Amino acid sequence: MNANPLSAKLTKLLASSLDDPKLRTSLTALSEFYTVNAVNSRHNLRGDIERRGTEVNYQFLRELEKVNIQFLQLEAEMNEMNSLCQEMQDRLNLANDKTVTLLEQTDALREQSNICAVRQTILEAFLDRFTLSESEITILCSTAMDVTPAFFDALEHLENIHADCNALLITEHQRAGLEIMDSMRTYRSISYDKLFRWMQSECRTMSRPDGMMEVREVTKRAIQALKQDDQFFRSILEELVHVRRNAILRAFIDALTRGGPGGTPRPIELHAHDPLRYIGDMLAWIHQTVASEREFLESVLSAERKMRDRGQAEIKLPKASPLRLVESNATDAEIVDSLLDKNLEGTARPLKSRVEQVLVSQANAITAFKISNLIKFYSSTIEKAIGADAALSKTLHEISDASMQVFFDAIGKQSADLLRRPDTPGTDLGPPPAVKETVLQLKEIMKSFDTSFVQVDEGNKDFAPILSAVIDPLFQMCDIGAAHLSAFNRAIYMMNCLHYVQTALVYPFTKHKVEDLEKQVQDYVDTVVDEQHMVLLKQSGIAPIIQAMETKDERTPLSSVPGMDAMSISAILLRLDHFLGSVNLDLTSWLSKIVSSRLAKSISTQNVKMFVDAYRRLCQAVEDPKNQYEFPATILVRTADDVEDLLVD
Repeated sequence: MNANPLSAKLTKLLASSLDDPKLRTSLTALSEFYTVNAVNSRHNLRGDIERRGTEVNYQFLRELEKVNIQFLQLEAEMNEMNSLCQEMQDRLNLANDKTVTLLEQTDALREQSNICAVRQTILEAFLDRFTLSESEITILCSTAMDVTPAFFDALEHLENIHADCNALLITEHQRAGLEIMDSMRTYRSISYDKLFRWMQSECRTMSRPDGMMEVREVTKRAIQALKQDDQFFRSILEELVHVRRNAILRAFIDALTRGGPGGTPRPIELHAHDPLRYIGDMLAWIHQTVASEREFLESVLSAERKMRDRGQAEIKLPKASPLRLVESNATDAEIVDSLLDKNLEGTARPLKSRVEQVLVSQANAITAFKISNLIKFYSSTIEKAIGADAALSKTLHEISDASMQVFFDAIGKQSADLLRRPDTPGTDLGPPPAVKETVLQLKEIMKSFDTSFVQVDEGNKDFAPILSAVIDPLFQMCDIGAAHLSAFNRAIYMMNCLHYVQTALVYPFTKHKVEDLEKQVQDYVDTVVDEQHMVLLKQSGIAPIIQAMETKDERTPLSSVPGMDAMSISAILLRLDHFLGSVNLDLTSWLSKIVSSRLAKSISTQNVKMFVDAYRRLCQAVEDPKNQYEFPATILVRTADDVEDLLVD
């Protein structure tokens, strides 16, 4: 180990790091007073440092002495303050001992004050809920004040009080509830009487006939409020019906006789000479009035708000009502329907009397039918708006039935004339003039019915009696007129008449009648085919052979039947060639009398088929060994196919 002190110091110094914070702080402090690097300074460095440390300590002691003095002053002041606080505490304790009774009284009074405040709040709430203010009483009871929205607010408050009293009756405050309810009952009676009288005068102002005047909101609320009193509400409805019914009736009479304001539109009765327009204008006016009156009544009965106890949907009215306007538990919609029925009831009588006057003077079946369709259309439309049980609906049904009866009477008269003087068939066996005229009339009737907005299903049911009334007597007349004809000509004549009528039935609601006529036509076609077949058999000469084949005994050979030997049949079949050459001319002559080319072609085809079938049976009989014909090929000059080819060509 090196004992050299200098070396040790150097080693220590060199080992020191210049980044050491303590070293750097020491050097910084040393630089403040070690300014000269001299030998004396280096020798005295330690003493200087110690001396400087001593001065710093003295300076620190002097500063601490100042702080100590200040703390002593603070302590003295704190002691003085503490003594003052103790003195004040003593005084407060003394004052507290003297005022404890006063404080107890103050607390008791404060508690009583809080109780009184709560009671005052409860009392104010009770009075507000169970009593009317002076202003509300004045509004409700004073006849000098008009009915305004404030009236209904006060009335609603009264109703709420009346309802709340029911809650008091089930508590220990029954006496208060009874007293309040009794006083409110008086106010309620006076207020509803005032409202009823005001509403009576208001109803008298609702006399405008168009029903489109604007209904004030206060009027709507008045009606809604009166629903709470059954008697008043029923009386108001009766008053409203009286006013509106008279107004509508007066307006209808004015529309008929005076026209609109300033003469526009013109009076309806100016068109009395035109039955369709006259009746149509009356029904159109009533239809328009129904719509406007319903809108007016719905506006009157609509409610801005519901009262507390009862909703507006259910109204309990007495069973006994003079006008029977509404039934018990009627809804608003039912009340509107009932009022609408009563309001329009007055128009039924003048409408019915005028329509009946038109119908009495109406002899034209087509016009009567158009009138019936027009009435039926409006009857169905108006019935949807006012119901089937309404007086106006029943009246419309009555005049609709009456107009249809006039139509049937006119058709019946025409049918009687046809049967009394039936047309006789012409030489062409075509439809007579009576059939053509009747079909023209029927086309007009069907066209009118097709444009009458009647549903197809209803049309099939409703139009069937009309078709029968027009067509059945017509065919009966044709049948009577053709009584002198032969069965063949009569069948052609009836077939032509049926087909002529059938071609006119082109509407969906005539489908069933067309099918019936088709069956009758087919029956006459079968008659014509059968008659012509017998004629063709006779003209061709093979009728005796066919008859012998059908009438002989099965065990007897055909050749053994008299006149059916091989030579006789050969002679008959030789004449068949001449017939086959002229038969087409014969068919053309009588087929030209059939109006329908389709039917003529069908009849011709059936005749050819039946004749060929008969000739084929004849050939089969000749070729059959049982009939004992020798050399059948020499007898049968033509085969059945040859005959068919000649006839078809």
